Amino acid sequence: MSQRVLIIGPSNIGDAILAGDVVAAVREQHPDAHLTLVVGERAQALFAGDPRIQTLVNADAFSSPIGRLRLALSLWRYQPQVVVDLRHTLYPFLLKPLTAWRYLRQPPRRLVHMHERHLWKLHAQAPGASSNGTSLWISPKDTAHIEQLLRRWRVDPARPLVIICPGARSHIKRWTVEGFAALADRLIAEAGASVIFCGEPDEEAVVEEVVASMHQSAHNAVGLTTIRQLGALMQRAKLVITNDSASLHLASALNVPTVAIFGPTDAAKYGPTSPQHHTIRRQLFCSPCEQALCRFNHECMRFVSAEEVYAAARELLTDARQPPFPHSS
Repeated sequence: MSQRVLIIGPSNIGDAILAGDVVAAVREQHPDAHLTLVVGERAQALFAGDPRIQTLVNADAFSSPIGRLRLALSLWRYQPQVVVDLRHTLYPFLLKPLTAWRYLRQPPRRLVHMHERHLWKLHAQAPGASSNGTSLWISPKDTAHIEQLLRRWRVDPARPLVIICPGARSHIKRWTVEGFAALADRLIAEAGASVIFCGEPDEEAVVEEVVASMHQSAHNAVGLTTIRQLGALMQRAKLVITNDSASLHLASALNVPTVAIFGPTDAAKYGPTSPQHHTIRRQLFCSPCEQALCRFNHECMRFVSAEEVYAAARELLTDARQPPFPHSS
């Protein structure tokens, strides 16, 4: 009988993308194992159909007290030999009581970025696991969908393709509509780029407002792609420009050159990890505050200029081979 492996992963898409290397590493360490992944409902779309995963469990379906007991019983019956818990649950104490001390350990403070902290937990809980493989699986159907979309829009392959994601789960993490519109206009008019706006369905109003504020023509892909299809689109792009959002982590996971715009959140924790990137932020006394509400009229985002974002984007478009260069002002 094959070995059984359990990974308890994050609930939301952004954190799940950051944890993608954990899935890849565990699969490389246990190539013939039956792998069960427990994640939240929002993260399901990222892993559905992934051939590395045999069983995908929606943790949110077991959110009630009785549901949690049912899930615990189901996992106990599964009897995994390897358990990786990225969420600090009690399940490892039920499933691996003799080695439960491993799950109490916390990453050292010197490891700030969430990607590094996930990998540290992996090494602490499953010693020997490491990965140089692809952290995100994109199916041939995902790629074919994007090829069809680009043909329908007659996107010129000779022009650099730039993906812009102006949304974010929290409105205080969003750069201004005027900034994104001015940036996109310059990328099209001066850099000769084809621009496609992307986002989740509930960000459609934001994207439509940006497009309506532009003088140039751009494409709006909101609602036309799944999260993995967005990844397939990013693989075709020369550059992704985004706020602190799931789109940022997706671009980083795919090693796409990225310009990330940060305000209230900490780029040291959530910033881009792709080899080529710029991080744009205003160095204000209150930033990063990591608060849900702003007392200062969102100055950390409003004071970011289209000029500096365009300069960072143009530099990455000009030389795709440049080393990482975090940009702050």
